[in-house]
Amino acid sequence: MSETVRVRDGDYEQIEAAQAVLGLSFPETVHLALNTELLDGSPAQNARRAIQNYYAFVLPEYDDPTQVPVEELSLDSADQAKTGMTIGAEKRANWAAEQ
Repeated sequence: MSETVRVRDGDYEQIEAAQAVLGLSFPETVHLALNTELLDGSPAQNARRAIQNYYAFVLPEYDDPTQVPVEELSLDSADQAKTGMTIGAEKRANWAAEQ
């Protein structure tokens, strides 16, 4: 089932910024934004972290998230990006709890 969603100009620009990094369709990026903190802070940076976390921790192809070549990789679905963002949120929460 699909629904029409109204997007404010500012949100539209943020969604486009994240979409450019993720390589997802606009509807998938909107879906991701509605279900995660993608648009909080810098959406492009959050999208980069989602890709880095997914490839480093879910598909352990890299030992260090900073080594993931974000420009060369994208995600096939919003669910993959959601997984990467969830891992990032958990790691931030764990780091904050240790401080």
